[in-house]
Amino acid sequence: MVQMTPADQATVKAIPGNDKCCDCGMKNPQWASVSFGTVFCLDCSGVHRSLGVHISFVRSIAMDSWTEQQLSIMKLGGNSNCVNYLSSRGIPPNTPIKQKYESETAQLYKEILKARSEGRPEPTCLPPPKNNSAGNNRSEEHTSELQ
Repeated sequence: MVQMTPADQATVKAIPGNDKCCDCGMKNPQWASVSFGTVFCLDCSGVHRSLGVHISFVRSIAMDSWTEQQLSIMKLGGNSNCVNYLSSRGIPPNTPIKQKYESETAQLYKEILKARSEGRPEPTCLPPPKNNSAGNNRSEEHTSELQ
């Protein structure tokens, strides 16, 4: 884990759409969702945190440590890429944060970014849930694998 260097910060901030919060449009966002490769303001970061790390893994651009894969996802992502992907699949930018990012469409986008960062083929659908029998909910195991 390393601090995001000033050069990395400049690269992330220069990605189309990253000059403002992905969710509300506030200028100079300082927080990021590693899951979606997006940046957002302090207020929206609180909503993302409330979704849980299995939906949106939040980091401070300036204060937190980052892995090479996390930096790679941020450089492959970008607010405009995320907004365009979701919009093209029926999720407009003004959709409430919880509804937007918990959607299957957003979860597939997250898996696509992860695959790109790992050099794997991009998935075209989400993997099936691993809870095969009633009363045996293993979704927590599944989501921890995605981080």
